[in-house]
Amino acid sequence: MTLQRITGELLAQLDRQAQASPRLRTHHNLHEGPQAAIQRLAVKLRRGTYIRPHRHPQKWELGVVLQGRMDLLLFDDAGTLTERTTMTPMVGVLAVELPARTWHSYVCVSDAATFFEVKEGPYDPATSGEFAPWAPPEGDAQAAAYLDWMGSAPVGARFG
Repeated sequence: MTLQRITGELLAQLDRQAQASPRLRTHHNLHEGPQAAIQRLAVKLRRGTYIRPHRHPQKWELGVVLQGRMDLLLFDDAGTLTERTTMTPMVGVLAVELPARTWHSYVCVSDAATFFEVKEGPYDPATSGEFAPWAPPEGDAQAAAYLDWMGSAPVGARFG
């Protein structure tokens, strides 16, 4: 294993990749591959990316904001927003650890934001996460409206 680094150059490269991506986000893995027991990655978000609310049924997740400003949103099983936490580097909340089975999403508030994510592996796309049935899938006609709602919804609100 070689020394892994997150540098300003890497973050600039991720920003260019996220801008060019239809999903307006990208990531850079520091772990060896999907079989790694601990997954470690830098995630770059651009304003307008839609991260469908989801949860990890059996695994915790740790997020540390490196750049920009983003909101972490938590939901109950019915899709009611239960908590909004603004994350910015060096001010307020810098990191959060989400327990397993926590419905969550992130909204990029600044033009771009980067966070470092650590979660239990191995990664299996079929079992690693569960999407919220009350939130539209990526690419759905309602996804843009849902993202707009997530951007300003007060705690206690439900979409629709």
